[in-house]
Amino acid sequence: MQQVCNLANTGTNIALIIAAAFGIIAVAGLILYQLKNGKAFSQGFFALFLVFGVVGTLLLAPAATHAGGVADCPDGSQTSSNGSQASITCPTNWVVVPGNPAYNTNDFCVMKYTARNVGGTVTGTQDIEDDDDNVLFSTNIYSGGTATSQANGLPWVNISQTDAITAAAAAAPGAHLLTENEWMTLAHNVLANPANWCNADGSGCGNAPGTAGKVLASGHNDDGDAFSNDFGVNGPLDASTDDSQACYGTVTPGVNTPCGSEPGTQKRTLTLSNGSVLWDLVGNVGHWTSATETRGNLPSIGGSGSPFEYNLDTGLGLPTPDNWGTLSYINPAIQNPAAANWGIAQGLGILFSGFDSGSSTPVAFIRGGVWFNGPAAGAFTLSLADEPSDSNPFVGFRSAL
Repeated sequence: MQQVCNLANTGTNIALIIAAAFGIIAVAGLILYQLKNGKAFSQGFFALFLVFGVVGTLLLAPAATHAGGVADCPDGSQTSSNGSQASITCPTNWVVVPGNPAYNTNDFCVMKYTARNVGGTVTGTQDIEDDDDNVLFSTNIYSGGTATSQANGLPWVNISQTDAITAAAAAAPGAHLLTENEWMTLAHNVLANPANWCNADGSGCGNAPGTAGKVLASGHNDDGDAFSNDFGVNGPLDASTDDSQACYGTVTPGVNTPCGSEPGTQKRTLTLSNGSVLWDLVGNVGHWTSATETRGNLPSIGGSGSPFEYNLDTGLGLPTPDNWGTLSYINPAIQNPAAANWGIAQGLGILFSGFDSGSSTPVAFIRGGVWFNGPAAGAFTLSLADEPSDSNPFVGFRSAL
């Protein structure tokens, strides 16, 4: 990642200005004193004045540097006085995400598209079958290859969280698998942006978050029957290089059908507050994040694991978990109090918990939802059922920097 730093020497300059002002005020005071009293100052007095000036500068400079920013920005972690990160430039087909102090994130880069495998060897396929064991389509299993952010081709699935961590790190120098804090930064950003609140068919966007009859765009998620074994006939889709084709492929794979022009269109893009556009953050395939938790610490209702709503019993009428434990931060209302009245009906998605009382078995975080999830897909959808070593045709990943 190329770093462009706009904070170089800011603090040092402020320190020099304060020191200069200190000196000017002191000298002016001395001159006024001499004019009033008609007395000259001894060399010893001037030496003492010089010492006080140097000491004052040394005391003020660190404070000024801290207030104004860190000079030279050598490692990309510096922040300006208003909390925003120094300007960054992302690799091709990656976008800048505004940081969120609630999740300890500065501005960062993330893949615009779900990772594709480029250059790998196909060693097998994973078939998707219907209830009668008929093969609907197949997804590739790879050996080797590089995780690349691009529109063409299908997402890299059939990869475990463990292997996704390795593949994500190899995508670019300094890269890593998207973290939970970074996902929550993304989720809250898109939640608050009116550009993402639309009709269910992806049309009529640009509404205040939570507007009645509007939903937070939830991507390609209607190719199947939610909570059944019906995985649809199309599976995951490739994307478009044209961000204006937001409902690309959701009626006929590979064909752009403008949002709202036909029944069944679904908006696959989400826009960040800085204008950056992401494809398939929600729907199409799920996304591993780097987090894990033990089954015994997962949210539950009376000690049971199942699909839950985050807030109201709306949409599918699922219960609300009463035991959040250390995962209370995942509730959309934590940062957006209005979301306390929103649920599946607003497109926020669901929580699926594989709670098992007392179990120390680790589970890995899967975010966003899948092409057959229906209203269960959403920016806050979280599945806590798979272990880090599991892989399947439904889950891919993104790298971040």
